[in-house]
Amino acid sequence: MRNGPLKHIKREFEIFLATLSLLTRLPINVNFGEDWEERFKKSPRFFTLVGYLPGALYASTRWTAGNVGSKWGFVITVAGLSLGFYFFDLFHFDGLLDMFDGFLNQSSKERRLEIMSKGNVGPFAVFYGTLFILVFFELFRTVGPTVLIFSSVFGRLTMNWVLVLSKPAKQTGLGAMLFPTDKLGPLISGMFTLPLMFLNRSLFVYLFAISICVGVLVSIVSRMKIGGVTGDVLGGSCLIGQLCVLLVGYLVS
Repeated sequence: MRNGPLKHIKREFEIFLATLSLLTRLPINVNFGEDWEERFKKSPRFFTLVGYLPGALYASTRWTAGNVGSKWGFVITVAGLSLGFYFFDLFHFDGLLDMFDGFLNQSSKERRLEIMSKGNVGPFAVFYGTLFILVFFELFRTVGPTVLIFSSVFGRLTMNWVLVLSKPAKQTGLGAMLFPTDKLGPLISGMFTLPLMFLNRSLFVYLFAISICVGVLVSIVSRMKIGGVTGDVLGGSCLIGQLCVLLVGYLVS
């Protein structure tokens, strides 16, 4: 009886490590074991918990940049974003670029999936990816550190909503491996966002709602464009959620 709760905690911690391995470039060595598929499918419950890591990095970067003057602040901002994207957001950005090229292509669902699976960077990805970075960078330099924490956490919560509201667009790939989805994923992942209420309760309510809205919208558009979601869509939805949270946080804070 004594080992029961400890065994459960150990198992959940292993799932958390698996989530870190899935969503970051941190050097995490995980032994998934024979039941790796089950652990992989349960990884979405820790998406938002992982989001606190880039959130802390971005918030500390913003705070430091705001206290050292404009010239050094610019350098620190670039350095912090470079580190944050390298370890946490760059493969989400790759998914976002594939979404731009696939979703904006005027062709069949099959052709869009083919474009996204190749991973080549087309004109839609170049233009809208550049526009995304410009807007993200400007908002990053404008909002307060608290909003940056909200952004990273709720951006990853967006992926939970996309998963629970969608179906896989194809039977292979990273996205398909997360189906059938863990129904507790959004609930547990949402619970990990509750500490943010102590930072700003009203902002928490606004931005929690934004993550739901973005998740619903991405799910609907993705179903229309490719018949479901892929790993690229999930990664892209994380950054879309982050940008929307930054924008709303900028407007209301």
